[in-house]
Amino acid sequence: MSETTFDTMTAERPRDDGSLPDGRRLRAERSRKCIVDALITLIRNREIMPSAERVSEEAKVGLRTVFRHFEDMDSLYQEVGDQIDAQIQPIMRRPFIASDWQGRIIEMIDRRAEAFEWVMPFKVQANARLLQSEYLKAKHRCAVDADIERLCAILPPEVKRDETLFDAFLTVLSFDVWYRLRQDQGRTVEQAKAAVRRLVDGLLATI
Repeated sequence: MSETTFDTMTAERPRDDGSLPDGRRLRAERSRKCIVDALITLIRNREIMPSAERVSEEAKVGLRTVFRHFEDMDSLYQEVGDQIDAQIQPIMRRPFIASDWQGRIIEMIDRRAEAFEWVMPFKVQANARLLQSEYLKAKHRCAVDADIERLCAILPPEVKRDETLFDAFLTVLSFDVWYRLRQDQGRTVEQAKAAVRRLVDGLLATI
C-alpha cells in the first residue's frame, strides 16, 4: 500500500475530538491497540516492511480501519516506537552497582545485551525502512545521540578527550557489533557477550 493511497483514504478519516460516545471510543481504542500489536507481531516474526494490508490482516480489521487510526505508516511506527522505548528505557537507566567507571563499562555489556536482544527485530525493520521514513531517520539519530550521552556520563575526561579511544568504546558497545556477532556469526548471547567483554578489556588495558 503506497503512501499516496494512505493519504487518499485518510482524507475521509473522522477526527477524534473527544465527541465519540464512550462505547465507540472504547471500540476505537481496542481497534487501535490491535493494529499496533499486529505490526509488533509481524516485526517479531521477521516480516520485513509489512504493508498496511498485512497489518490489517494480522489485526483482523478492515484496511479502512487502519487508515482511520493512522495517517501513514510513519505514525503507526511511531506508536510502536513508543512501546519499544517503554520496554528499553528501564533497562538502560538501571542504576549501576560498580562505583568506578571501568566496572560500569563492564556492566553496560550485560544491560546492552538484554536491550539489544529485545529490540533486534525492530531495529532490523527500522534499518530496512530508514531511507523511506523521516520519523525512523530521526529516531535513529536520537538513538545514536543517546548512546553517546550514556557513554559520556561514564567515561572520565581523559578518555572522552581521546576521540579515537572514545569512538572505539562506542563502536564495541554498539548494536551493530552485537548484530554481527549474533546474526552474521551465529554466536549465542553468552558467546557474544564474551567477545564484547574481550574487546572492552583490550581497550581498558590501553589506558
